[in-house]
Amino acid sequence: MRLTRRTLIKAGTSAVAFPTIISRAWSQDAKPLHVGVYNSALGKLIQKEVIPKFEAEFKCRVFTTEGATLSNIAALRATRDAPRYSVMMMDDVGIPQAKQEGLIDKLDPGKIPNLAKVYPRYIFEDGYGVGFSISSAAMFINPQVTKPLESYEQIFDAKYRKQILLNTPKNTQSVLMLIVATALVTGKPLKEAQYLVDSGWDKLASLKPNVLTIYDSEAQVLQVAQGQATIGGIEYSKAIYPHTAKGMPLDMTFPKEGAFTGINSMTVVKNAPEPELGAALINRILEPSVAKMLSEQTLSAPSVSGIDFKPETVKYLAYPDTKATDLGLFTPDWNFIVPRRGPWLERYNQVFTS
Repeated sequence: MRLTRRTLIKAGTSAVAFPTIISRAWSQDAKPLHVGVYNSALGKLIQKEVIPKFEAEFKCRVFTTEGATLSNIAALRATRDAPRYSVMMMDDVGIPQAKQEGLIDKLDPGKIPNLAKVYPRYIFEDGYGVGFSISSAAMFINPQVTKPLESYEQIFDAKYRKQILLNTPKNTQSVLMLIVATALVTGKPLKEAQYLVDSGWDKLASLKPNVLTIYDSEAQVLQVAQGQATIGGIEYSKAIYPHTAKGMPLDMTFPKEGAFTGINSMTVVKNAPEPELGAALINRILEPSVAKMLSEQTLSAPSVSGIDFKPETVKYLAYPDTKATDLGLFTPDWNFIVPRRGPWLERYNQVFTS
């Protein structure tokens, strides 16, 4: 995901053409609520399990447009002069950009009482966004043939020549790998290394002989389970654990340097046509019973406290909040990173395609 002004403008020209999925209508005069959801299993789950009940209770019609963070922000830019959406989902990486562009509004705790149950680390930009589905991000392995990694340094070992799956530079995870390389070469923790990435390029380039392929599809993670590669990443747990739960030989591994978060989030759109309904939908998704259902189905952690999970589920989740701390999960400073992402991406491509 390359979040730059030029890319967003370009993407915005096509954003309004995205297909809109219309859920069940309760009456012809019901208020319409337009919502941007993820084009993923999580988005489809919300459309199937959350929205119909919400429509019935609030006597409204919910129109959902599927997209990823970049396209969802572009859709907001394209409709700025005639706001269409009331709620837009985007990853935490996109919230600073959307706030700076004046595309989203501050969440109102009075209208979203379940915000009080959200762990503080998942409230973004002074209340302009709230996380609701949290993945961890690190390397993944086939546990039947590879021991958990003690350090990211191990993936640079020559014994892994042509055995590493590397996530595409197009994805946010590439920035995370750059931060890892910088942490290794500087000896700084990830939180400090993110500001020193100019020091990490040579280290990152030294990984190139070990890269079997650069993948851009979540389906390709199965190459590790099938023995075609030994280690992969950096990847979000939501792309790995559903396979693990089905018995595939795939598992996340959390080196001593720490790991990262991947946070699906919600925002209220600036000048939303239906701000009250939008706030009510966000509140519904943050309802503990709904948050639990989403977590059980996607194996991503909820952001709200006080939920009990069965052992077979909670083992996959960075939950409760103390477990996220124990795993060393770190959320990058996207305000610092996003403006620099474009040049980093160009250099990243040069490193691995030259």
